[in-house]
Amino acid sequence: MNFKKLYLFVIPFLFAIIFVPVALADNSCLNCHDKLSAFNETEQQFNDIRLQHLARDIPCSLQCHTTTLNNFAQSNYLQWTKSKHALFNVTCNNCHGGNPDSDVKETAHIGILRSSDTNSTVFYRNVPETCGKCHSDELSQFKNSAHYQKLKALQQAPTCDTCHRSHEFKVLNISEFHNLCSQCHNIDMRIAPSDAPDRAITALANADKLTNEIKLAYNDIQQAKQKGTDVSAAQNDLNSAISIRDGLPVLWHAFDLTSFGNVIDSGIAAAQKAQQESGAPVSKPAPGFGMIASITGIIAIYLLLRRK
Repeated sequence: MNFKKLYLFVIPFLFAIIFVPVALADNSCLNCHDKLSAFNETEQQFNDIRLQHLARDIPCSLQCHTTTLNNFAQSNYLQWTKSKHALFNVTCNNCHGGNPDSDVKETAHIGILRSSDTNSTVFYRNVPETCGKCHSDELSQFKNSAHYQKLKALQQAPTCDTCHRSHEFKVLNISEFHNLCSQCHNIDMRIAPSDAPDRAITALANADKLTNEIKLAYNDIQQAKQKGTDVSAAQNDLNSAISIRDGLPVLWHAFDLTSFGNVIDSGIAAAQKAQQESGAPVSKPAPGFGMIASITGIIAIYLLLRRK
């Protein structure tokens, strides 16, 4: 073998695997961009991560780390595309302001303020009024809540996008909702009532029960109609139950769990009454734990009296 050719091959190879990674580790985004753009704190963090990647010889693209804000904006947009706002053509300017008719950045962004600006439409204390431009009933209920009163007293308190996450605006499931409420309503934080998360879950579970009772009443009424039974009274009670169910999302925003529970109970009672008025047979529940406990209690009392 020609050792001269081998030498010419080995030396560049050793240089590549030993010295190049070290040189790349010193290659910072700031080397090129410190005079071209001002790095904010978040971009600086990403730049530090990039250096760590390069030190481990992990390829990294400047495009990922010099357009951080653009990535945030793209993420927000993608979340919005999956929301009901997108479905009903509620666009960015409806919440953030600006001029959607302009394709010039400076003109399109006129009137838009950072969310940290107290005058911004999306500043956390201003969010209820911004949402209330469309959701007036929800705002009216929310104004009756302790959350709103604390929010306006310049205290940290939940606002609309605490529960309805920004840009996505989806309704939280029961588990997510319980975890969210528990962040403040717990024994350690001493924010009364500490049992609010559990009571809220119970209320939501009862709301589901109301929906099920309405389904049962509807089916009973349909069967009664096929038999030629007069179901006008049952239908009226069913309509009342449906009206109560449909009003629950708005009523919820007052966060008055006692009143909310009472309304649900009245809806359940109306739905069950509709079932009875339809002529559906009332099913007798099988003996359960409650009945067994009662029998056990009676026996215990009997034995106690007998011993005396």
